[in-house]
Amino acid sequence: MSFRTVARRRTLWFAVLALLLLTFGLLAGCGSSSPETTAAGKGPQVIMTNRAYDPQEITVKVGDTVTWVNQDAPKHDVVADNGEFKSSLFDKGQSFSFTFTKAGTYPYHCSIHPGMTGTVVVQ
Repeated sequence: MSFRTVARRRTLWFAVLALLLLTFGLLAGCGSSSPETTAAGKGPQVIMTNRAYDPQEITVKVGDTVTWVNQDAPKHDVVADNGEFKSSLFDKGQSFSFTFTKAGTYPYHCSIHPGMTGTVVVQ
């Protein structure tokens, strides 16, 4: 085997190895790297299932943190109608949490599923 053939095989092997490492690195980054898509915490929760929020209305106290958990196949987000909070789209098994610091009524929706609406009432 010539030196040139060995060099080509070595270069090809390193290219395949680099591609594999890059692929694994990208896959590792597909988890919940965003601080807003963390594991569900304790406290009030809203479950996203069948393209609906359950419960559709939840009442909490000032200072409570509400966690929305996506248990649905499609991606969803949580967007306050008044702009107070907004998550990114998140997959099944991921969640979004928001701490309410002021009393009031906060209607919200999913930006890609117009029929998905809900309300947080903060007392």
